[in-house]
Amino acid sequence: MIINLALLVVLLVVVAASFRGSLVQAMMMYFNVLLAASFATAWYETLTAYLERYLAPYTYFLDVISLWICFAVILIVLVTVTSQLFKTRVNKVLFVPPVELAGRILVGLMTGWVVVEFTALSLHTAPLRNDIVPMPPNGSMLFGLKPDRCWLWWVRGSSRNGPFGITESAFDPAEDFLERHQKRREAISKEESIIRPES
Repeated sequence: MIINLALLVVLLVVVAASFRGSLVQAMMMYFNVLLAASFATAWYETLTAYLERYLAPYTYFLDVISLWICFAVILIVLVTVTSQLFKTRVNKVLFVPPVELAGRILVGLMTGWVVVEFTALSLHTAPLRNDIVPMPPNGSMLFGLKPDRCWLWWVRGSSRNGPFGITESAFDPAEDFLERHQKRREAISKEESIIRPES
C-alpha cells in the first residue's frame, strides 16, 4: 500500500510541475523524460558492471544507483540542449487558454506516468525485501495498473524495434527481468548485511 501511495504522489508531483511552463515546454519535457528513462533503462547495467570493479561491497545498491544516475545525467543533458535550441522561439508559442490548460494536464499525466513506470521498475533493482515489491501472481503495483511491467514492455520493444533498437543487444532478451531481481532480493534477504565484506 505504501508503494502505491508513493507512486501516486510521484504522479501528482510531476503533473503539478507541468503547470510551471507552457504546453510546448511541457511537451518537450515529456519527450526528454521518455528518452532519458528509456536510455537509462537500456544502459544502466553497463554502468553497474563498471562500478562493481571499484565498489564491490556495495554491489546490491549499484543497480538502482546506476539506473537513477543514468536517468539524471541524460535528462540534464537533454533539457539543457533542448532549452538552448528552443529558448527564443518555441517557448513563446501559446495556444488559446482552454487548449493550454487541457494540453498541460494531458501532457503532465503522460510525463507523470513515464516517471511512475520508471520508478516502479527501479524498485525491483533496489535491495528491498521481497514482500515490499509486489510480484505476480499475488500482486501488482499502483492498484493493479502494473507500471513496472508496462515499462518493461516499452523498453524491450523499443530496444529491439525502435529507431535506436539493436536486436543483437536488446534489453532483457530472456524476458526474465522481474524474476531475476526477485531471486536477487531473496539472496539479499539471506545475507547478514547488504554491504558485502571486502574480498
